[in-house]
Amino acid sequence: MMWRRIGGAALAVAVLAGCAAIPSSGPVTEVVDDRSLQQSTVRYQPALPADGASPTDIVRGFLDAMLAYPSSTQTATAFLTPDAARSWRPQDGVVIYDGPRVSETGDGSRVSVTLDEVGRLTAAGRYSTGSGGRAVSIDLEQVDGQWRVNNPPNGLLVTSKFFDDYFRAFNVYYFDHPAKRLVPVPVHLPVDDRLAAALVGSLEAGPGKDQPHLQSFLPRADALRPTVPVVDGVAEVGFTGVDRGELNEDLLSAQIVRTLAQVPSLTGVSIAVDDHVLSPTGSEVQPVSAWDVYDTDRARDRAFGLRSGRVVRIVDNEVSPLAGVWGTEVQKRVRAVAVSTKAIALLDRDRRQLEIADIDGRARASIAGIRMLDPIVDADGRFWVVDRPNGRTRIRVVNAEGEARVIDSGDLVRRDVRSFDVSPDAGRFVVGVGEGSDATVRVGNIIRTTKQDRVKSLSDSTAIDAAEGGWSPVWTNGVRIAFLGTNRVGTPSVLTVLVDGSSVTSGAGGRAVLPDLSARTVRVGSRTNADSYVTAGDGFLWHLGPGGTWQLVDADKPITSVGFGP
Repeated sequence: MMWRRIGGAALAVAVLAGCAAIPSSGPVTEVVDDRSLQQSTVRYQPALPADGASPTDIVRGFLDAMLAYPSSTQTATAFLTPDAARSWRPQDGVVIYDGPRVSETGDGSRVSVTLDEVGRLTAAGRYSTGSGGRAVSIDLEQVDGQWRVNNPPNGLLVTSKFFDDYFRAFNVYYFDHPAKRLVPVPVHLPVDDRLAAALVGSLEAGPGKDQPHLQSFLPRADALRPTVPVVDGVAEVGFTGVDRGELNEDLLSAQIVRTLAQVPSLTGVSIAVDDHVLSPTGSEVQPVSAWDVYDTDRARDRAFGLRSGRVVRIVDNEVSPLAGVWGTEVQKRVRAVAVSTKAIALLDRDRRQLEIADIDGRARASIAGIRMLDPIVDADGRFWVVDRPNGRTRIRVVNAEGEARVIDSGDLVRRDVRSFDVSPDAGRFVVGVGEGSDATVRVGNIIRTTKQDRVKSLSDSTAIDAAEGGWSPVWTNGVRIAFLGTNRVGTPSVLTVLVDGSSVTSGAGGRAVLPDLSARTVRVGSRTNADSYVTAGDGFLWHLGPGGTWQLVDADKPITSVGFGP
């Protein structure tokens, strides 16, 4: 469902140090998710079991005890038998639920908990969709005359309110196969004084079997020291028993520093292998701004469009002709344009011919197709061309010289692809499939060759359930997608969702509600607080800047085919 909001995660490192909790379903608010990353000042210490408490009261108390903040499992274990307290594994993951109903069954030694499972989280904090209605049977026995739980489910059972209050979304970073790009993977963690350790622990877990296009340069998991102290703004990460000759210190440092740069008030990172402190940046304390050479979230931040057949540059609400021939000569039969630093791609009105040319006007190549989608350009300056010959989706990658290659498009070959976009890090793709109530948003991975760094193929795509009914999806950064859909009051809106499907917000990140303008497409830059643009049914363009409201751009002349380029 469009308006089921889900999200959250726990990390084994954080859970072992205490307890963690998470999100749920419920109505989506129309406010931006800009909650403070500082540790909450609100504390909650659940009550211990009361003498003579009934089995249902013990189970309710156990559920409540898992919501302690700062995170701790100390109170929760007080509701368990001694054997259960020793064997319980709260670090195994998280079940995200709503609406628990607790009732006794049989002779009172068994209690049934019925809940709506809306999501699951691995021990590393990765999200997957929940199974819906679920019943959990909890057995109890008497210990010194008091009821105690003897078969607690492993992992944590947590509510949405706890997640809303204490959890935030973060990224852990892995390299693609050529080791040229850092690709973010979202996790959701409690913001407390163990955040640095939780992030490194989640990073150490690796990209996972579902991300075979990514790799990590961190040492084996048992080499990581269990704590990451932060001293005077410097996070101290340590590994033991590692052969330094087997490490790529640059890539290892880049992963850790870019991941830890999200910790509030952190200024630097120190990485030690046994007694040796790495210094690939020239200092034993690596600043959190280091390794931004791999930061691609600002790779596409220039907006272009067509106005009266001329290519224009769009900055906020200001429109100016592109320097040179494309901004002065009228392209009479052009309906869409994509611009890189070296080349330009122009699609004809019939969506059957794509012209590739130099910025100075020299023609490079002409590419034929059927029902071509608007071309897009990635961070490497390559154009992506999608069309549907013989009712099957074909995807071609075109370089600045106009050389086109057909790539294996995975399951997209049989899907009715209506829009296509590549993430700023060029590690993932997103597509809009179908139309109307059948429209869906699907994501997948871009596979590259290791040595040549060439796009090889696309993985099979996965539907984002939280974006069901959405269309025109585009990337706003490496993990978040904007798309057009219907908000909770039934009006068209720009919505955003994390790539793992764990959250949905309304209004292009929640900043403003879209006017009623028969929206056709949405485009968003990849800078932090980037501009958003929506093309309307009448051909005009609307703009949303950081913290602003939607405004009409150049009301005298329609502007079409807006896209972002490097």
